[in-house]
Amino acid sequence: MTSSLDHELRTPLAAIQGFVALLQEGGVSASEEREYLLMIARSAQRLQVLLDQNRAVLRQIQTESD
Repeated sequence: MTSSLDHELRTPLAAIQGFVALLQEGGVSASEEREYLLMIARSAQRLQVLLDQNRAVLRQIQTESD
């Protein structure tokens, strides 16, 4: 994995982990909870897009090398 891809994956993962930790601690308002859950969903979607793009690139490389 390139360092760029590593960074791109770690950033949304860190956001997910951070917001989950805040929610687990409790003491957040209902509006904060909704906001954190939205950010978790966005970060998860970003991870999915990155993984899909990576899979497509790897498939293209494999096709070119065949």
